[in-house]
Amino acid sequence: MLVWANVGGLAGALLLSVLSWKIGIRVQVIIAMLISTAMVSFFGQGQSSLSGLAMIAAAAGFFTNAGVVGLYALIAQSFPTAVRGGGTGIVIGAGRGGAALGPILAGFLFSLNFGLPMVAMTMSLGSLLAAVALLLLRPGRSS
Repeated sequence: MLVWANVGGLAGALLLSVLSWKIGIRVQVIIAMLISTAMVSFFGQGQSSLSGLAMIAAAAGFFTNAGVVGLYALIAQSFPTAVRGGGTGIVIGAGRGGAALGPILAGFLFSLNFGLPMVAMTMSLGSLLAAVALLLLRPGRSS
């Protein structure tokens, strides 16, 4: 499943990059994060076949990775040139901390006897929160 999630993630990042020449990154990230929320939740519902599960994993990876790659671009645009590298690095570092906490949270939820559908839905809320935050933020010059 991880192979397919990564294949989807690569395709999502590449497509977002190409589309950024025509469509604002902010809009793409919001759409990707909203679809990511649905795909991760749907992944938790299980599938009747291994190939079906692989396709859902690829779709979840596609939209999740596209959203994250787009966030990197938005973050870089948010800082003045003089501090762009350091500011972006700090934000990405904080995101990595959240990525480390994700499996801990999932394990904790499983230990409380939450089923896979509820854990997947809970884990998908990060993408939903990111989309809502971007919707609430005032668009910048390059969005």
